[in-house]
Amino acid sequence: MPVYFGKLLELLSIERESEQSFLRVRLSFGQEVELLWEIDDHTAESLESMAVLEDHYRYRLSLHGSWDSAKLEYISFFTKTHRDRSEKIYFSCSEKYVEGLNFIKSIESINEIHALPFLPVDQPADEPEQVQEKKPVTFRYNPKLAWAAVIMISVISTILLGYSVHSNKDEIALAQKSSLKDVTEQASVKQKEKDIESVTTREQAETGTPAVTLNQPANDSIPTVTLDQSVNYNIPEGTVALTFDDGPTKYTKEIVDVLKKYEVGGTFFFAGFNVKKFPDHVQYVNSNGYSIGSHSMTHTNFAEIPYEEQQNELTQINQLIEGLIDEPVLLFRPPYGANNDQTVELMEKHDNKMVLWNKDTEDWKGHDSDVIFDYVESSKASGSIILLHESQEVIDALPRIIEYMQERDLEIVNLQ
Repeated sequence: MPVYFGKLLELLSIERESEQSFLRVRLSFGQEVELLWEIDDHTAESLESMAVLEDHYRYRLSLHGSWDSAKLEYISFFTKTHRDRSEKIYFSCSEKYVEGLNFIKSIESINEIHALPFLPVDQPADEPEQVQEKKPVTFRYNPKLAWAAVIMISVISTILLGYSVHSNKDEIALAQKSSLKDVTEQASVKQKEKDIESVTTREQAETGTPAVTLNQPANDSIPTVTLDQSVNYNIPEGTVALTFDDGPTKYTKEIVDVLKKYEVGGTFFFAGFNVKKFPDHVQYVNSNGYSIGSHSMTHTNFAEIPYEEQQNELTQINQLIEGLIDEPVLLFRPPYGANNDQTVELMEKHDNKMVLWNKDTEDWKGHDSDVIFDYVESSKASGSIILLHESQEVIDALPRIIEYMQERDLEIVNLQ
């Protein structure tokens, strides 16, 4: 299966050499490697016009591209980020550039780069192995050779499938290799047919692998409050934040649809074990313009684990979500609200913001939509961050909660 959980592509520079154009990028996927990627002049010029590379900012290239049927051109985007500031910027690109993204998206480990026809540029061949591993490696990427290699892998893998294998794990791995070319070609064709396309195979449904979803621009009609503290319990008067914990679940999309119907904001805090089960739900929330925060990998009590474990829980879930939506995850809600000084230190170290709450519906106790609504109605809603969980009872209560807020001229916002 294509693997792109936690796979990030950072633009370092746009370079010209002998009338050729290159992107110097850093691919992070377990390890980090620098690539000198030869691209067409059109994509290079388009990126140059949109990406004014500044110090202190990071530029994360999306791994997705789409065919814009209105403009009759391919488009992709990058995310410009610095601390709590994040901006998604779209640019025109070529079909070859999108094919390159599909190839990068399809590799299953960073070691596969070494096995394919890339030309090493910077790294001396006679350095000790242990020294080489510590240095970033630079390759020049030739798209034609790379796609030839994909075809070769497909043919070889198909032959290998004719032999018996000794375990289900080996069998799955060979099948994944043989389908690599098909996945990328199908994605390219479907990108021409629709602006936004989700490609979900039977294997993806069974294994929980994310469908290939092309992100749309965020919904600008949703009001947003930007948090400015490392730890946040409330928001300005006149606004309300509806926040949903422990997803994604089978209820996520329906919650999003209710929020869309009323044109109000919502913020979702996702746990790692559920992200792996419902990756397409994560993408659905993001593509509809709603905010996503992390809720740890395993829903553990942060106040009871050491700093290193807290950091692993935070970075793993952030990378998992970022690999799906190609945007930085800035918000974090610790399970049970449990945190300590080390958790706050992590927020500052990773430019994250902890989002707690000042209104707890305790919806997990009674499983009654009337009780949930009665709590909201009887509390002071203005300036509140309301804690909810994903359930059918919350879905049933949500329209009444929203209408109650709107009757009082309260703005229901996204958090960022």
